[in-house]
Amino acid sequence: MTPLQDFFQKFTGITVYALVGASGTGKSFRAKLLAQKYGISAIIDDGLLIQGDKILGGHSAKREKTYMGAVRVALFDDKEHRDEIARILHKSHIKKI
Repeated sequence: MTPLQDFFQKFTGITVYALVGASGTGKSFRAKLLAQKYGISAIIDDGLLIQGDKILGGHSAKREKTYMGAVRVALFDDKEHRDEIARILHKSHIKKI
């Protein structure tokens, strides 16, 4: 099981949408627009859980010194990071991300 599967398996009733594409193609920008349009209450971007303009938790992959470090953060490879976001999702009753 991948870290992301482990992460999302902890939740039932949460719908997860994903944008996939190369770096710099506007995924983060489009995610915010789609969230507004379709009533998605939060987004996950580069290891951060964001609701509106507020960061609810996590830490940014952009702060990592290496490419692989950034990938690990963005994919929630670290159990503590994963569990922090899982706790916040559960506590916040977020149903769509």
